[in-house]
Amino acid sequence: MMIMENHSTELQGENKVSSGTQKLKNISSNILIGLLAVIIISMLFLLFQSRRTAGPPSIAGHQMYIVLSGSMSPTFKTGSVIFVKETDPTEIKAEDVITYTGHDGGGITTHRVVEVINEGPLKFKTRGDANNMDDPLPVPAQNVMGVVKLSIPLIGYLFSFARSKEGFLILLIVPGVILIISQAKTLIKHIKEAKAE
Repeated sequence: MMIMENHSTELQGENKVSSGTQKLKNISSNILIGLLAVIIISMLFLLFQSRRTAGPPSIAGHQMYIVLSGSMSPTFKTGSVIFVKETDPTEIKAEDVITYTGHDGGGITTHRVVEVINEGPLKFKTRGDANNMDDPLPVPAQNVMGVVKLSIPLIGYLFSFARSKEGFLILLIVPGVILIISQAKTLIKHIKEAKAE
């Protein structure tokens, strides 16, 4: 009789462990799906925003740009996304990283300020962290778009892919498929539990 009781206790313990493991898996799965949904919704929002405004997407007053060259490596590696906040040029100081347009108004560059030139119109001498010499021409204050406040490595590759037709379709289709599969699994589980009862 004692053997049966011990065996029963062991089974109950195993059931509790497997039930706890299953709950942990369910919670982890829900968190993962939630995070994926947030990322995809954010990407879609940014894509729609950039298409509507025909400019870079922005979040809370910070414009987003993708780093396309290695001139600021290792600070910002290729494929990083940088967040640039519009700043009064008179507040910019040496060591700030600024984003600016070229002298002809085209091309956007992000480099570090190595010197603030106050003689005459305000200008900034700049250099990429990976370069061993300053940029040839100082940047006029009116060309400065803002100061880099934050960067996220590698996510620029994902954003660039999402801007393509294939990437845009995948961003719409993949979440739908994941959601359908997740809900189907939950439904099947509830049906099995109902039958067991």
